Amino acid sequence: MNEVIDSLTKLMDKNGLSELELSDDKFCVKLKKKIADIKKINLPEEEVSPNTDKKNKEIKPEKSLKSPLVGTAYLSPEPGSKQFIEVGQNVKIGQVILIIEAMKTMNEIVADRNGIVKKIYIKNETPVEFGEPLVLIE
Repeated sequence: MNEVIDSLTKLMDKNGLSELELSDDKFCVKLKKKIADIKKINLPEEEVSPNTDKKNKEIKPEKSLKSPLVGTAYLSPEPGSKQFIEVGQNVKIGQVILIIEAMKTMNEIVADRNGIVKKIYIKNETPVEFGEPLVLIE
C-alpha cells in the first residue's frame, strides 16, 4: 500500500495536483497536500513588465499568489453565494481564497501570507493556467 501512495504522490507532483482521490471495490485513497507542500511547486517565471494602476502605484504580478494548476477558478464556494474574498479584505495564512476545479476535483487555494487583498486578477468561473497570477496580497 505504501508503494501505491508513493506512486500517487509522485503523480500529483508531476501534474501539479494538490488533491487526488482514487477508489475501487477494495479500497479508497484520498491524498491532499499540506500548504507547505503546495508551495514547493516550482512556478514558471513570467516575463511580465510591472503594471501600474491609475495612481502610478506599481503592482507586481511576481508578488501575487499564482495558480498551482490548470483549471477553472471559482471565487465562491457555490453559485450565488458570497465570494471567499473581496478587495480590501484582511486574509490570514491558510484561509481559503478561491477554488480551482481540475479534472472534476475542487482544489482549495489558500492564502500564502497574512495581509490585505489588493487585487483579484481573475473573474469567477474563468479558466486559469499554471503560474497565472490569481490574487495580490500585501
